[in-house]
Amino acid sequence: MSRNTDDRRALAAIESERMEDQIAYYRKPFMVLWAAVQEASSELEEDYGLSSDVSQLWVAERLRQVSDSLVDRLAEKAVQHGTSKSNVARAAGSDPTNAMRRFPRLRPGAVRTRLLIDEVLDSLE
Repeated sequence: MSRNTDDRRALAAIESERMEDQIAYYRKPFMVLWAAVQEASSELEEDYGLSSDVSQLWVAERLRQVSDSLVDRLAEKAVQHGTSKSNVARAAGSDPTNAMRRFPRLRPGAVRTRLLIDEVLDSLE
């Protein structure tokens, strides 16, 4: 059996699990993320006088944008390592027939400009 067949079956098995069981796999990383949003937003509150709600929203939106960028990069990496575009779409919660729409950078000849994740990673150096 191929790796893509194994992945497709595993993704189907995960998808068939109860939502509570699925959430258990990302509950701890979410708790870390939530704490980071609160910490960063408190800095915005102090520096700019933003309300708590608005500063948390601002930080969370920027993290969502970076996370979207990370998902795009991980999709590219997975395909480069032999994962089918259908399984990439499945892993991202998309219909396998919409892989190219969900991840336009996977299209043949697609222009691969820098992603937001590249800017964030560069700022860590």
